[in-house]
Amino acid sequence: MWKKYYKKHEKREPRKQLVRAVNFCHVKKGNALDLGSGTMIESKFLARKGFNVVAIDHAPESKKYAKNISKKITFKNISFKEYNYPKNTFDLITSQLSLHLYGYKGFNLFIKRIINSLKPKGIFVGQFFGVNDSWNTEGVPFPKYDYVFHTKRQVLKLLSPLKILELEEKEKDGKTIHGVPHHWHMFHFIARKR
Repeated sequence: MWKKYYKKHEKREPRKQLVRAVNFCHVKKGNALDLGSGTMIESKFLARKGFNVVAIDHAPESKKYAKNISKKITFKNISFKEYNYPKNTFDLITSQLSLHLYGYKGFNLFIKRIINSLKPKGIFVGQFFGVNDSWNTEGVPFPKYDYVFHTKRQVLKLLSPLKILELEEKEKDGKTIHGVPHHWHMFHFIARKR
């Protein structure tokens, strides 16, 4: 399922939102967690910036991108639900376009575990899918997954233990990786643990 997505994205640059988030970090070399590491682009970027990175992705296809990576990256081919989330460990946690894959059951607790895993002043960066997204109204493309969608009010509540540094709501029409018309609705955020 992920093969085509990974193939398209394997040569892209690190996401600009993550690049900005690194600039908000109070440390230049620390520990980072990459949830949904996929083609390892963000993990490799963080390692180049001096971070020791734990990269997590459940898809079997992701293993090929984890070969011959930096010694600063530890790859775990597991789901978000299987990870331990040690307390006060990470200076930065990123989840680029993957939080929605967790599913509704236990999602709020999942976000709390992420926040608890941040060190004081640690940065959390990622996206929540909004309720106006096509997949919320037309059904998710992969029935195996229970995607999660949020209103702005719900997003603000989830991030309330943190200081929000950036929050941008975006809606646009486009196409999926498979060329299917899609209305995207996302909340892009960068937030700091108090």
